[in-house]
Amino acid sequence: MKTRAQRWHNFKEHLRFKYAPRIVDWLLDKSTNRAKAWIRAHGKLRILVDNTVLHHAVTHETGWVSTGTSNWGPLEIGTGYSARIPVHPTDPASREYQNVCFLPGLAHLMRMGLVTIYTSAELKDEQFRQPSGRYHGYGYFDYNLFGDLQIESIDGHVFPTMGPSYMNLPSAEDQQRARILQHRSDKLFDALVQCLGIKNSQDAWHIHTAEKHGLFCFLTMDFKLIRTVEAQARATPVRSLTTKVLTPEQLAQSIGLMRFPPHLFSYHDASFFVRSDLSMPEGKRRPLKNYKRDRA
Repeated sequence: MKTRAQRWHNFKEHLRFKYAPRIVDWLLDKSTNRAKAWIRAHGKLRILVDNTVLHHAVTHETGWVSTGTSNWGPLEIGTGYSARIPVHPTDPASREYQNVCFLPGLAHLMRMGLVTIYTSAELKDEQFRQPSGRYHGYGYFDYNLFGDLQIESIDGHVFPTMGPSYMNLPSAEDQQRARILQHRSDKLFDALVQCLGIKNSQDAWHIHTAEKHGLFCFLTMDFKLIRTVEAQARATPVRSLTTKVLTPEQLAQSIGLMRFPPHLFSYHDASFFVRSDLSMPEGKRRPLKNYKRDRA
């Protein structure tokens, strides 16, 4: 028989599953009022989104919760269950978490049609070289803030040339690097490469893409790139840009978007165990190899 404490816990969980998503969605809408007013006054935003942002948009992952050990015949085995677990602790001081807190509001503005985010041909090519779960989630219980949104490419698609090993083709990464550097004849792109450095040529191309298509900003969580751009802020190529290179936090400051803790979405689309009181080790997403090990 369940104890009174267990019955009370189950009742609270029932309320969370039933009502939390609706309450959270209402609060999220209210939290974006200032940003909605800003956008309606200045015009809808069009943004090129970096893959680093898509990676961090997966705010909950599937984790194993241990319940101890149990005897199975002569063997002692570990027992537990899978549950949805927030990636980040509720109040860490990490720079990544501080920026992730502005992604729920951005996703809400996208659903309202006030913000449109794009990827690009070269950003899609970067995704091609990574496991798809890196940008969408690996596990069945994962939650992605952008999961129900269509992100179109602003400039079409490119694909690496692939074939059997005897053809000795360059890697997809080397092909992309060579393809991008073929655009050095473009004056702005060449100037950006000289300013930001050849190692940042891919990022320079993404910035060039955002500028060419008249987008408000290139949104990234590559903080090394942000520091490089800020250090070159007075250089002619960077100073001449109409597009901006911003983190989610910087974008939020520009348009008046409020922080919204991602762990509040723990019960969205959930019909399984949820442990919103836990977080992933070190507040980081699990690598793919951990999921493969769990299935082994």
